[in-house]
Amino acid sequence: MDALIDFDVTLDPQEPNVTFKATGLTDTALSATLETIVLNSVTLHPVSAAAMLVAGPANLLALAAPKVVKDVLEGKKTVDIPLDKPLGTDITLNDQTVSVKLTSPELGSHDGMLMVSGTFVVS
Repeated sequence: MDALIDFDVTLDPQEPNVTFKATGLTDTALSATLETIVLNSVTLHPVSAAAMLVAGPANLLALAAPKVVKDVLEGKKTVDIPLDKPLGTDITLNDQTVSVKLTSPELGSHDGMLMVSGTFVVS
């Protein structure tokens, strides 16, 4: 069954660019905030006969969509990305395993790149 009012949607750019900013780090998760969305326009192309009847008003609403999406999400939507395990590594030397784990991780930046610092525990 086809939808009564059916549109194909075209975005500009076709795949909007989304930038996240790392805003927090714990042993179990990295927090990131949606910083910017590059979405210039949304265009609706009617597919069904009913959609052709409302295409004009629908596209007027679509003109407002990029601003609405940006106003609702930019700088306001934060997600926690779970970490499988605390930051660190295990190194095996001569059949002995040395574990290096990062405790109390802190976010920073260096030369425009994300930097993670903290105290390392070697065991």
